[in-house]
Amino acid sequence: MLPVCPWPAALGELSPVLPRNKSMGRNLGLQSSLQLHLLKRRLKCRMALETALAYNLFEQANPELIPWLRANAHPLVLGDEACIVREGELGGAVFVVERGQLRIATKAVDGGSVPLGEGGVGSIVGEMSWLEARPAVASVWAAAGSHLLRLSHASLDDLRRDGHPVAALLYQAIGSKLSLQIQNQNAWVHRFPGSQHEPLRKVLVLFADLNEQDVDWLRNLGQLQRLPPGGVLIDEGQQVSDLSLVLAGDARVQVHSQGQLRVVGSSRRGELLGEMSLFNRGGHGASARVDTLDGLELLNINIDALLAALAGDPARASRFWRALARMLSQRSRDQLLERGLAATSRQAEAQRDDEEIDLGQLTGISTAGSRFDWLCRQLQNQEG
Repeated sequence: MLPVCPWPAALGELSPVLPRNKSMGRNLGLQSSLQLHLLKRRLKCRMALETALAYNLFEQANPELIPWLRANAHPLVLGDEACIVREGELGGAVFVVERGQLRIATKAVDGGSVPLGEGGVGSIVGEMSWLEARPAVASVWAAAGSHLLRLSHASLDDLRRDGHPVAALLYQAIGSKLSLQIQNQNAWVHRFPGSQHEPLRKVLVLFADLNEQDVDWLRNLGQLQRLPPGGVLIDEGQQVSDLSLVLAGDARVQVHSQGQLRVVGSSRRGELLGEMSLFNRGGHGASARVDTLDGLELLNINIDALLAALAGDPARASRFWRALARMLSQRSRDQLLERGLAATSRQAEAQRDDEEIDLGQLTGISTAGSRFDWLCRQLQNQEG
């Protein structure tokens, strides 16, 4: 039985209510200009939702995934509106919407609710907690009468362990959803106070999921490139042809926001660039501009050649797409946390005992670092 809970105030009326004038604001007891600043940002956030990109699994995923989904998911029909994902909890399932509407909100550090988006047919929710084994960054409410497909974490983990060919299709679908989610967040999240330069997730997440043969395979697919100081690797809107692994140097990530080109991230040794284009072939092009002030050394892997090679190896494809989906999930999470959002999720993680740290994850990161160092040495020897 799913818990029934009310829609958050921010999805109907902002809480606390944004005053219409300064005198009303004083009467309502607004504590500081920062609180008013956050409330105004929430209004702009809600306006951005009107033009948000939407992902529909039934229309955009590989058609071979759909029969497996319907055969293995548990169908749910909600008589009342229900909270199907609760921020700060690990949950136990991933949900896909067959019919109905979703609303998604996260908590800010001041205790207020911030709407993150709305969902309809084909929406996927709850996948970030499953991918990362971390608390949800937002709560999700399903409207009364919604028809949902529920996939338990246990059944999804079995799918991966069994090496089922559909696993790669599922991870690819989730990655596509997350890439659109990040694009939507990029449209508004930088309006919230936070670090001006957002570091991207290191490629260690990728190498932790791949094995030694996979890393060597990527090396053989790629070409070494040296980009001089001032060079541009990717232009915003440009069709991206390569997946680029930064071997040395620093990159600067910029997006157009409110008519200006703003620096929103940085990338350095061990970062992956261009991965969003893997999920958006033939789309609107790169969502950001990437250049370098001091020069870069990169391993460039042609995306068309990469996709063709993955199509012939379902097991490797499953590892690869899972790794990319996890990278995007962590990037989306970090983006919210950096700006004082997902506060309930942050609190839940802070309350965990040090003894609960997953030693397997630490071992995986150490192994991934060794694999990356091996790759760099091989490329250096190749050049020599």
